[in-house]
Amino acid sequence: MHRTQRSVVNFVTGLMLQVITLGVGLVSTPLLLSWLNDERYGAFRAASDWGNYLHLLELGISGSLLALLAKAVSFGDRQQIRLTLATGISTYLRIMGIMGLLGVVLGCFITHLVPVKGVLVGELQKGYWLGLMSIFLLPLTPFRFLADASQRSYFANAFLGFQNLLITGVALLLARAGFGIPGQYLAIFLGNISFQLLMCWEGLRRYPDVFTVVGERKSQFPIEKQLWQLNWPTLVLNISGQFGLFTDNIIISYTLGPATIVPFFITQRLAMLAQTQIQGIGNATWAALADLHAKGEREKFNARLIELTQLVAVMGLAFMVAIAAYNFYFIQLWVGQDRFGGTGVTLLATSNGFLLGLLSLWGWCFSGTGNVAKVIPPTTLSALINVVISIVCTYLFGMIGPLLGTFVAFVTVSLWWFPLLLRSVFGTSLRQLFLAVARPLAVAIPYGLAVWWIARSHTPWGWFGLAAEIGLTELIYIVMVWLLVFNTSERYQWNTRLRILFSIIRR
Repeated sequence: MHRTQRSVVNFVTGLMLQVITLGVGLVSTPLLLSWLNDERYGAFRAASDWGNYLHLLELGISGSLLALLAKAVSFGDRQQIRLTLATGISTYLRIMGIMGLLGVVLGCFITHLVPVKGVLVGELQKGYWLGLMSIFLLPLTPFRFLADASQRSYFANAFLGFQNLLITGVALLLARAGFGIPGQYLAIFLGNISFQLLMCWEGLRRYPDVFTVVGERKSQFPIEKQLWQLNWPTLVLNISGQFGLFTDNIIISYTLGPATIVPFFITQRLAMLAQTQIQGIGNATWAALADLHAKGEREKFNARLIELTQLVAVMGLAFMVAIAAYNFYFIQLWVGQDRFGGTGVTLLATSNGFLLGLLSLWGWCFSGTGNVAKVIPPTTLSALINVVISIVCTYLFGMIGPLLGTFVAFVTVSLWWFPLLLRSVFGTSLRQLFLAVARPLAVAIPYGLAVWWIARSHTPWGWFGLAAEIGLTELIYIVMVWLLVFNTSERYQWNTRLRILFSIIRR
């Protein structure tokens, strides 16, 4: 399959995954809130975010392994791919022991870090120990990286869809049966088992003898040396990203109580799903960009990067304009307006989602080409600003605090520093990069204000009316961009890509 075709298939399967996630979430969330209650659900989410910090103990191996696999795949060296994969498995086996030990230490304090009372203390403790069992699946992680590096993320997207359905089904059954927080952890554990085994099966189909060389330490030594040379920049990057990604619920839980997490999380849910889809563009195409860079095709690399930046901007604005205008009605129909976190949360969540889509794409250019060390200064500074402002603003302004911290960090650091790094490392034109974002934004601002006024002037007619208005809002914006922003050459290029997409779908 051609590089472009694989990127298209990766994106389409990612879109299908988000449709499944949205549909499942629409049905399951109100039921889980009803059967668990807000405090139990909020405590589970906060404890899960604490548990996610254990993944920092993989010490940045993920980024270095991904870069080495992408390089080996780019040159079609099967022996090098097999050896790199085996090295990753053996490395994660050693990391698993350290992670398990510190996971036990964290478990001893989890009920203090997530302030719960009464029966929830025992539930949270038992649930945490169930969740910790997922660490035993860690050595299978490299098979997911192999799929991504090979531009075969469509397998991961399909398996993630199955995992989502399995987790949700089991979580609902156990919540209805009264298993509380432990039931939710057990559902996730079973889902993780299914996903990791399926990814392992997919990798072994192409490299069936990989486990035979896992114990060959001498042959792995050169690759392992490269892993530990590249891992420290990735580790710092992961720490910074972890602070930005998983501190919000923790800050809200500790400051305002676990029950407050529910409106905070629920109000962002639609924007987060859209954000994931926007980031999916970078996830689907980074391997192709890395391939161009490895082959020295710098001009083509930058041309594709500018095109993808414009695509992320257009799709991100199409999603976020509609969500900003109609999120209140969505929450009202979904779980009730009493769980709506407010207009401020909505506007900040959509703004952050749009900006994160751009920054994620630009970040892949560095991590996918082994230049991850370049983004450590802006990412670290952004994370520090994010955490400090989030804590202060949560005490001062309540629920919008963590989102305000993220927005300020993006605007004051990341949004200008990343483009400068792209120019310095890859020779990317700042003017073209700016125009790729500014032109769609110039259309989105007045259009967004008009849509906001229209949305506030009436109430959509049920789920069907809401879906129709959101879809029409997104479609009109895309048509406006097609007519007002894209030139003749760009329209021809996207027409060609759309024909490729439709031909793949028809197959």
